[in-house]
Amino acid sequence: METKVILISRVSDKEQRKALPAQKLRLENYAKQELKKAYKYYQFDESAYKDDRQKFASLIEDKIQSLKQPAIIVFDKIDRFTRDASQREVRIMSNLVEKGSIEIHFPSDNLFITKNSPATDLFRLGIGMLLAKYYSDSSRDNVKRRFEQMLNDGIWVHRAPIGYKNVIVGGTPQKPIKGIEVDTVQAPHIVKAFEMRALGTPYEIIAKQLNEDGFRTNKGKKATRSYIERTLSNKFYYGKMVHGGREYGHQYPPIISQALFRECQRIKEHRKHEKTKYDSKDYAFKKIVKCGKCGRSVSPFQARNTVYLRCASNHCTNPNTAVSLIIDGVTNDVCDVDVPENWIDQVIAELRKRHDNQQLYFTQNIETARTEYDKIKEKMRKLYYDLLEGRITQTFHDEIANELEGRQQELNDRLKMLTSDNKSFQVTASYLLDLAQRAEKLFKESDEALQQKLLDYVLSNIELNDKKLSYILNEPFRTIVETKKKALTSQNPNIWCE
Repeated sequence: METKVILISRVSDKEQRKALPAQKLRLENYAKQELKKAYKYYQFDESAYKDDRQKFASLIEDKIQSLKQPAIIVFDKIDRFTRDASQREVRIMSNLVEKGSIEIHFPSDNLFITKNSPATDLFRLGIGMLLAKYYSDSSRDNVKRRFEQMLNDGIWVHRAPIGYKNVIVGGTPQKPIKGIEVDTVQAPHIVKAFEMRALGTPYEIIAKQLNEDGFRTNKGKKATRSYIERTLSNKFYYGKMVHGGREYGHQYPPIISQALFRECQRIKEHRKHEKTKYDSKDYAFKKIVKCGKCGRSVSPFQARNTVYLRCASNHCTNPNTAVSLIIDGVTNDVCDVDVPENWIDQVIAELRKRHDNQQLYFTQNIETARTEYDKIKEKMRKLYYDLLEGRITQTFHDEIANELEGRQQELNDRLKMLTSDNKSFQVTASYLLDLAQRAEKLFKESDEALQQKLLDYVLSNIELNDKKLSYILNEPFRTIVETKKKALTSQNPNIWCE
């Protein structure tokens, strides 16, 4: 029976890729000049094609292992065969050699392994595989050290996330210097996704909106719910990169604030216990009602031209309730939230008088936040000196520094909120009064999507229990309703301003 010859060339990193043609030439010359047999050639570039590793394993496990004729398997060198003697392919090939089914030749190492190979040849093979593994481990350690240094310098060592793009920033064609910059086409889509999520928009809606806007992933595909969720969990967008479980600050421009990122995570944490199913149809009671029996979300659904509310739990005993049974009571309470037009100017004037007290509140809180911020800054400076003088480890420094930086960001967010609220106090008060004055018209003439937003703004703690709806009227609307009732029975003309 004629012996089959199989030539195999392999590379595992980019630096070896140029050696493939030379490997092929040496293997073919060996087959023609030394073995003088026909051959089958296989080539695997595992540095460029991730599935070439699986293809090599398949060649050994499926084809070579099932050969019904003797075979000579030829690798250029031992390290082209394996760099890990524990791999399944090595065990398979060793068993086939012991059975006499195959021979393994390494012409560049002048080593030929057969069933009858002496101990010295088997020893050389073992040492060769150990040296190959040592080289592989050493290369991996060098890569780890290089990556660690780059990460500490704020350089991302992987492909840029969507919203950024990898670019060449210098160097030569042979040794280009790579960098990352904001992708002006994709970044606005990512920012929009974060902003929509911060408003409580479901991932499905965000994905649908971005796809309609023309957004596509790096692979040219439309965004899915899971893709949006993963993207909005990436800290890279506000200035942090995560590698090997550690956080590093990066040198690239952030496209969102940490406050926006944190708000999206808060929404995610808040929503993870809810079991509502995604539904693109708008309903007045969508997402704002809880079950009074089990605490789960209550979802609207339509059947036979009637809208019902039902608990998300399949085991809850709370019965489905037709919206028509509860909507009149809610409508009456919302429509009760109005201020007579002739009192509006007087109420706003009174609110302006009280604005000085509100200013004092903001000023005191701003000073407190700034004082704490300065103290944290001083702590971080001392912490750095402790690291330089060897009193603490790098790991301990990073852990404490991350905590302090997180608190600094919280204080920054609070300062922004305080200064913003400080300026907009009178505008907000006037807006609320305007809303209160027009509540009845707004609610009765709006579609269900706007009704839902109005109910969410005016009411809280909305619960459905045994076909009855309970809720609390939010301030200042509750005070407005109570004052309105008093005004109807009182002769005091200033009651709206008390």
